[in-house]
Amino acid sequence: MAIAVLSLVLGFNGLYGQDSHEYLRLSKAIFDSWTSHTNSSISSYTEFGIGYPATGALLQYLVGNARLGLQILSWFSFGMSAWIMNQILAVISHGSRADSRFVFILLSMVAAPVFLHSGFVIMSDAFALMLTLAAFFYGLRWIEYEREPDTIWAAICITLAISVRLSLAPLLIPLGLILSWFLFERGNYFYLAGVWLAALGVLLFNFVCENNPLLHPFQHSNLHWSFSHFWQRSFQFESGLTSYAFPNILYLFFPLMHPGFCVVLPGLYFLAKKTDLTLPAKKTILFCLVPYLLLIGGLPHQNLRFLLPVYMMVLLIAFPAWDRLYCYGLYFFKRLTWAILLVSFTLQIVFCVRILTPTIKRNRLEQSTAKSIRPLIPEKSTLYGFDLDIAMRTYLPEINHKNLWEEEYAHFTPGAFVLFNPEALKTQWEGLNPMINWKNLNTRYKLETVQTLENGWTLYQIADATY
Repeated sequence: MAIAVLSLVLGFNGLYGQDSHEYLRLSKAIFDSWTSHTNSSISSYTEFGIGYPATGALLQYLVGNARLGLQILSWFSFGMSAWIMNQILAVISHGSRADSRFVFILLSMVAAPVFLHSGFVIMSDAFALMLTLAAFFYGLRWIEYEREPDTIWAAICITLAISVRLSLAPLLIPLGLILSWFLFERGNYFYLAGVWLAALGVLLFNFVCENNPLLHPFQHSNLHWSFSHFWQRSFQFESGLTSYAFPNILYLFFPLMHPGFCVVLPGLYFLAKKTDLTLPAKKTILFCLVPYLLLIGGLPHQNLRFLLPVYMMVLLIAFPAWDRLYCYGLYFFKRLTWAILLVSFTLQIVFCVRILTPTIKRNRLEQSTAKSIRPLIPEKSTLYGFDLDIAMRTYLPEINHKNLWEEEYAHFTPGAFVLFNPEALKTQWEGLNPMINWKNLNTRYKLETVQTLENGWTLYQIADATY
């Protein structure tokens, strides 16, 4: 696959930021609990769905490496998502040409920067998206053709997708309810029971792994959901102060026009018709989108990857307009149409580079920092840190790591080390534990600079208390 080759050429191992390292850590913990036959609990990882790291743990049996297993899973999910999208379009866009679907998927999906990013990194987004698209494929095919076994497969994919990312529940549960209602209305109680038994069977796996998905809404930022957030663009919570260019209500429209998705999409609105929404499958998609948008709009943060499922639903709705552009354009204005497509694809590649560059730089910063400080910190020493400390846990497991966000420390260990970047962190974290602990370190202890690192990061050693 091209995305695997790109990762290898760039020397990118898939890890960047906190979540990817936590997924890796959870996958290793699951694998160890399976292979060591111990009662090692993974319930402390309540913020993460179990599906992605558990599948990565299964792949570790095959490839022998937890990180590579997760990276392969993201690569595979990226490719399969594009293939499933083609299958869905063939189902709900009767009579569409195969070459039209291929170019559409290549331009609007494979070359979409946010989607490419999802398959590039060790995160659950691509895997969750693949399962979401699979759920809609089976669900929409049943709505169009009423192939009853599709309802069972749809229920399995719905539950698997939610076990990967709980936030997909508002998008997928309505699909499950629609299928259940149609089965009930037709008196097909055998398959209705099968749908719910299949869903419960998959859900049971989460409890076996000590990862109760029913507790997830109370463990993370969903707890701060509010209607007032639709009109806000700045948020202050335990994750610090975050500010954005637009309020959440406008952020929800990003899949329609943001360059992180597809530059051609806005032009398709002029070719759309009311009849594009007449199919029951299209109405089902719109019905499922509403609760998911309500969830995303009320959260106290913005992230383009949260809008990726929305974007895929928009593509399903917008395809008939694309098909008109492609078929009529090539028939009447062949050169102009190909010129527009070539320019659009070039712009997509430029935006892909812009979105991937910070991720690659972060990955290289994490690896270079670990390489630089490894010979400076004796084994079993304590390292206080924040932000980069999550990556250091992966690359320097022999060191005792302490996070400056988790608690306000009354005392620090003399002789321990500190990895910190006050200039980069002070704006977002002023008044919260990371900056409080940093100020306490500077007022109560003498810090000696061990080494100045890249991007303003510095390794210090706590010499002694000053009081």
